[in-house]
Amino acid sequence: MPQKSHPATSVVCQLRAGMGFKRGTCVTFDLWETLLMDEPEKDLLRREVRCEGLHQALSHFSVELSLTDLLKGYDESVGFLQASWRRNQDVPTIEQIRYIVNVASKGTVNIPESRRAVEELQEAYTAPALTIPPVLNNDASFTLESMRNRSYKLGLISNTGRTPGRVLRKLLNKLSILDHFDATIFSDEIGWLKPDRRIFMAAADGLKVEPADVIHIGDDPERDVWGAKQAGMRAILFDYEVPKDFKEQRGSLFALGRATRSIPDSEIKPDGRITSLREALNMIDSLEPV
Repeated sequence: MPQKSHPATSVVCQLRAGMGFKRGTCVTFDLWETLLMDEPEKDLLRREVRCEGLHQALSHFSVELSLTDLLKGYDESVGFLQASWRRNQDVPTIEQIRYIVNVASKGTVNIPESRRAVEELQEAYTAPALTIPPVLNNDASFTLESMRNRSYKLGLISNTGRTPGRVLRKLLNKLSILDHFDATIFSDEIGWLKPDRRIFMAAADGLKVEPADVIHIGDDPERDVWGAKQAGMRAILFDYEVPKDFKEQRGSLFALGRATRSIPDSEIKPDGRITSLREALNMIDSLEPV
């Protein structure tokens, strides 16, 4: 999906570079638990609705599996996703669905492969992000608008989990923040997850800047901070208290991401820490020029 262009912003970035302004006037954001704040109860409800939707969609094509078995397949898919995520590789939603159906049927059923069936199954699996949406961080709109008023280029770099970028763009549009971004980079479209440097490089390419021109803001020390710095960017850690239930909820996107960590905290050194997105502007101003 083409992104809204901001030619004036590009000119401003070029002028700043020529006038000796410090670099870092291009800012990228993580999505989950940074701009969008989820709730454990909603995450569990999406699990139920996804499996109910798969049950109904499969029935339309004469595939009868119980909701209980589909829920079991969904829960077992956590390990399947983690194995791929440890390699920083994303899993397309249709492959997630195939895995769930395979477990639910004990290997006796394949999903219908017609275009209509695949579309209906994917719609059932991904729509809950829109019908049971997370909430926008209270400071997100103010922060994005303030940065846009400063003529910063803005980007989004998101691991997608069970909801693909095409659906997340619809959600961001409904929340009236999609147009703030010059580039939106989603792992299911790139194929690589944070902290792989390739997803960060894709964001720099999308913004038409060098990685050193970018400051990335996110809540995950390894995937956001370490990953961005490995790609040559600077990084600010959005350090806030994650709901306890997310830490203990094995299937949540938060728990899935943290379970695949491999870099010790001692090796992760953010360029700054904030506890509120409203602190981001002052933090960026405080960073030393590069």
